[in-house]
Amino acid sequence: MASLQSAQDARFGGGVNELTIITEIKPGRPAGSVLTYKQQLEKVLESIRSREVAGIATPIRLVSTIHFARWIIWSAEGRDRLIFTSNYDGSMWQYLRDFSSLIATDMDRVWGKCEGYPAGGCRDFDAFWHYVLDHQVETSCFFAALPTQSLRQREAQTKFNAAFNQFVAQHYATGQSDPAKFYQAFQQFLMENHSYRAD
Repeated sequence: MASLQSAQDARFGGGVNELTIITEIKPGRPAGSVLTYKQQLEKVLESIRSREVAGIATPIRLVSTIHFARWIIWSAEGRDRLIFTSNYDGSMWQYLRDFSSLIATDMDRVWGKCEGYPAGGCRDFDAFWHYVLDHQVETSCFFAALPTQSLRQREAQTKFNAAFNQFVAQHYATGQSDPAKFYQAFQQFLMENHSYRAD
């Protein structure tokens, strides 16, 4: 029987992956600030949440492989911790590389309130990579409903299905029953929508 770790490693073969990290929020407040590090972090996360609720795009949406992401501020035993969990497509290395290249400033606003965060921030990828590894929590059990289908593939399938439904509705609305003309129209439809099926 394969070990739990080897079973988890099998997800790297083009499927959905997961990540959980726990970091400690800095105690106290920065010099010259009336807000503690925890209060500053709460404001950053509330800004992200409120924008999502309002339908305003947030920077994290630039990372197109994310299925799910969550930050939690957890207070226990006199310490404040930040818990991050996420499901995403592909390898952890590429996922974090996207953080570094696409949304570094925003990630610095989050994890910069935590102890041990690299002085060079997320753009110092080697330091950021090791920071995440040092705080990663091993997942005991992980489930993905569609482990072999990427988020991009699912979105493309949705768009293709919508286009196909529209094509069928338009065809029947015209009352066209000529097989040759239908075949020609269908070939045109495939040419116009082949990009959705490329993956």
